[in-house]
Amino acid sequence: MFKALRNQLIYLQVIQRFLNYLRSVNVVPEYENNLNHLSYERWRHHFLLVRLQLVFSVGICIYFSAIFINFLRLFFWEEPFFDQNLYLQIFASLGLLTCLKLLKTSWGYYHLKWLFLGLGISLELSKQIIQTVHNNVKPDLFAWVLTFVSQATLIPVRLIWHLTSQLIILGYYFGINKLLGYEVIPPNYDSLMLLLFLFWTCLICNLSVYLYEHLQRTWFNSRQKLEQAYEQLALTEAKYRSIFENSLEGLFQSTPAGRFISANPALARIYGYSSPEDLMQNLSYIPDQIYVNPQRREEFVRLMSEQGTVLGFESEVYRCDGSIVWISENARVIRDFKGKIIAYEGDVKDITQRKYSEAEIQKSLDQEKELNQLKSRFVSMISHEFRTPLTTILASAEALEYYGYKWDEEKKLIYLQRIQTTVHHLTELLNQVLFIGQGEAQKIPFQPSLINLESFCYSMIEEMKLSLKDKQHLCFIYSENQAINTSNLPIQVYLDERLLRHILYNLISNAIKYSPQEGNIELNLNYNQNQLILILKDQGIGIPQEDQQHLFEPFYRAKNVGVIPGTGLGLTIVKKSVEIQGGMIQVQSKINVGTTITVIFPYEKNISD
Repeated sequence: MFKALRNQLIYLQVIQRFLNYLRSVNVVPEYENNLNHLSYERWRHHFLLVRLQLVFSVGICIYFSAIFINFLRLFFWEEPFFDQNLYLQIFASLGLLTCLKLLKTSWGYYHLKWLFLGLGISLELSKQIIQTVHNNVKPDLFAWVLTFVSQATLIPVRLIWHLTSQLIILGYYFGINKLLGYEVIPPNYDSLMLLLFLFWTCLICNLSVYLYEHLQRTWFNSRQKLEQAYEQLALTEAKYRSIFENSLEGLFQSTPAGRFISANPALARIYGYSSPEDLMQNLSYIPDQIYVNPQRREEFVRLMSEQGTVLGFESEVYRCDGSIVWISENARVIRDFKGKIIAYEGDVKDITQRKYSEAEIQKSLDQEKELNQLKSRFVSMISHEFRTPLTTILASAEALEYYGYKWDEEKKLIYLQRIQTTVHHLTELLNQVLFIGQGEAQKIPFQPSLINLESFCYSMIEEMKLSLKDKQHLCFIYSENQAINTSNLPIQVYLDERLLRHILYNLISNAIKYSPQEGNIELNLNYNQNQLILILKDQGIGIPQEDQQHLFEPFYRAKNVGVIPGTGLGLTIVKKSVEIQGGMIQVQSKINVGTTITVIFPYEKNISD
């Protein structure tokens, strides 16, 4: 008993070491890992190939260990070396080695069923043949059960092969031995129980093979469909990854806290980064780092929380170089299974060019609106300013035609002078309109020359005094800065005399027109180190605050002018004449107090006569 246990222990140790080795080695061919393009029959063929190699190797190791035990028994316990068991072990080992060798050939690869049958022949039939030769025929139930169970558990592939192997082994024992005259069922055996035992053993093993084979086919089909699904998933993922990577719109996912989870190259380009990785590495807090107005991010988060989506959300954002662009966002929320918002995802468009275009369109619309208003004011002015003079001319001409023969020369001269004055007024009005047209086309001629501004102002004052109302006063004040003119000689400046006349004529005319009968009008000329300053003060009706921003628009007149005639072109001509010469104009006015207009020119030259 002790020797038997020791032998079994040695067998188990050898088998355990061999199984550990097999676990460390991948005996499955690499191409079997991909079942998608492999038929079940081909896969089963390779599966059987691997299993046979495993079983042959295990069997060889077991029998070699048994032969090794015989050597130990010979040397240590002085037991007989050659016995029937040794013959059985040697024949079985040779059979297994032969099968393993054939398995590695092309013939063996295509005839696995014969090698499978050779396993049963090597393990059990060779043993029965030796027993027949030695006249030692007896049922070996343990060996049969071990062989059939081993085949059913280690190589459960083809049911027909298992049935054939069982028929060969049991047919030889119960058929050939019976023909040779041996007693196959000893007297001490219950023949019915023996046959029932073998029947149920074979049935259970074969049923196990059938179920395993069915399960294996089902597993293969399921695994094949799964791999096809994985391939389809990979293709779909590649397709959508391509769309994500090559989209012209920026695609993103971000957390509610303000950090990008994912971004595509288009989004990186919009924000001025070289790659999505660069963008996500440098942008750690979206509200402060991207939005020009951080409140836009708060508005975005609020809308996402309330509505779940935003469409066309436009904002100004910073690029990585600090420049500002316009973007439009479409986004939706992503929630977990509890309904909590865990991320936002959507797309971003660069609409900077569209915004610029909209601004240009709006500018054009404003200009069109302004032009329409200008046309309306022009028509109104023409209908008023031209109708009255033309009526005067027509009436004077008709009076001369019908009553001239009755009048003396002095009265005729009065009517003729009235016609001349009115024509002169119309000519001046047309000249103003032409001047405005030249200004709009930027074709106003500029011909500067040296002017003694003090003398020029005196002459303009004397000329305009002829237009004063009764009791109105017009004076000129010259404040010379001695630090500028140390030689006490007249100061000459480099200006356009024609444009300067437009400036003073229109300013003084307006002051006279809108000042009361007893009003005082004062023109003041000053010099300082870099500028010459003309200041005109009156005590007129003043300009309402809401009208002051429109003063320099063509044909625009303040609301408080009443019936005082005018074209609304004077200050427009003044402003253009000042700007052409590099100057600037300022207006200060209060209702019923008066108006102060300041004209400033850069002082560049001081030349003595």
